[in-house]
Amino acid sequence: MAGDVKDKTDARLVREQAVHKRKELGDEAFSHGSPPPAPTTPPSLKPDKLSSSSAPKSGTAAHLSTELQKAKQTMTDFAASVWNSGATDPSNTILDPKFNKDLETLRGLHSFLIREATSLPEDFSLGILNHLQAGKQGDQGRAPTDAEWQAIEQKTQALFSQLSDANRKRFLASQMPNFLPKLAVWLVVASIGSMIMSVVLSEVPLFGAGMNGAAMVLFFLVWLMSLGAIGSAAFIGFNAISVTSDITFDISDSRLIVQRIVLGALFALFFTLPFGFHEFLSFVKSLSSAALNKTTVPTKSELAFTNQSMLLIMPFVLGYSTSLVILVLNRLISSASTLFGAQQASAKASQKPG
Repeated sequence: MAGDVKDKTDARLVREQAVHKRKELGDEAFSHGSPPPAPTTPPSLKPDKLSSSSAPKSGTAAHLSTELQKAKQTMTDFAASVWNSGATDPSNTILDPKFNKDLETLRGLHSFLIREATSLPEDFSLGILNHLQAGKQGDQGRAPTDAEWQAIEQKTQALFSQLSDANRKRFLASQMPNFLPKLAVWLVVASIGSMIMSVVLSEVPLFGAGMNGAAMVLFFLVWLMSLGAIGSAAFIGFNAISVTSDITFDISDSRLIVQRIVLGALFALFFTLPFGFHEFLSFVKSLSSAALNKTTVPTKSELAFTNQSMLLIMPFVLGYSTSLVILVLNRLISSASTLFGAQQASAKASQKPG
């Protein structure tokens, strides 16, 4: 038993001496500049051909990932620079629509006078108003100050005082709302569409007899009102290009323009509806017959042809000459009032002492 313990102790001492000697040899070799021996890898742990071939592939994938990250960062920086360049300063952004409209008018008037080589007031300048911008929905901004309101009012009054009557009319014409040409195009489309549908219904009964007649009446009403509105739009356009002149109508006021177009459509409807449907049906029949190479409906007389032509263009004329229609109506009402003694009674009442 004692011999076995001694043998184990001797074996442990031999192993410790061998390990110590290997360490000394390794330190000595490292001090002389030669690298320590590489640890041997068991054959079972050596990479095979598949793992050695996958190493370049993993390196390529890492390189592509790096390049994609760089490209993404570049695009992010570019988008941020574009966004920041288009951003407005909240301190110069005004969120008041009325102030922005007046400021746009002032800038337009200023540019108009410069183009017309009109002398401006002495030491006139828009000053801080040049730096203000109109804010949109969702933008950060502020309300105009009292000083800015006062500045825009004074400068607008000063510039308008430099306009002659002719230049004032030209400037107001340039301020005509942008929706008027678009509205005129839609009215033309409605007029042509209603006429085409009336021609189709006159030859092809799409519905029953009652529904077909009701559809014809509906398209006739659309045709009347669209022609009257087109006449009003034509009047406004002629005022804008100085073909006609109506000093009582401001073509830069959107509310007046809409009111004029609505009145033209209503006058065309109520003055033509009672006696224009028959002539409209005759005109539709003649169009469909001519399109299908049929014999047209003969006109009974020249007078009937003249009446039909006048009734067909009456909606446009009523819309165009809305002022004349209003004048005629006022004269008729005044004449009826005189006939029944209403004006005499009002005159006597005004002469009584208060």
